Amino acid sequence: MRTLQTCFMMLSIMTSCSEEPKASSDSQFGIDYYQFDEHKLESYGIDASIMIPNETAGIGASFECKIEPKEGFKWVITNGKNFKILIEDYGDYQYKMPEFIRKELEYQDIFKTEIIEQKENYVVYKRELNLSSNTTSSYHLYGIKYINGVYYEIKNDDEEGNTKKVIDFILKSFLSFKSLNSSI
Repeated sequence: MRTLQTCFMMLSIMTSCSEEPKASSDSQFGIDYYQFDEHKLESYGIDASIMIPNETAGIGASFECKIEPKEGFKWVITNGKNFKILIEDYGDYQYKMPEFIRKELEYQDIFKTEIIEQKENYVVYKRELNLSSNTTSSYHLYGIKYINGVYYEIKNDDEEGNTKKVIDFILKSFLSFKSLNSSI
């Protein structure tokens, strides 16, 4: 009987000390990134990482993400035919977000623009062409991230736009863009 009590006591101690596995999510925003892969950008001159959707996302993403530096301080991240993010380094210039909203969203003759979601550092919007009888909608993201003393402009392809499903994945990528020194 004493041996049985000792076994139960040892079993309860062992189970109370076990740790639960941590889920792969961004605790700041409560986002699950299970269909994403982390990409570190330090070899491209950005001391940051970003989560990019993988082939399981169902948006035409491929097995291999491409990160291409462009002229100046610009980078293009593509993954398959639908996923494309443009990143530009604006140094310490902090007024890109209000300029974008004033110039690109408020005064449009060609496009009808509807803001879907707006936060302090990003805006998701729907754009429809005003000049045609066939209304085709495209979704867009524009955002600014401040990392290690640098303002980065992040957006999807302005000309083509995306579907709502793809823009939701691009938004998750934007929200995951963080300093390599960050603990989030």
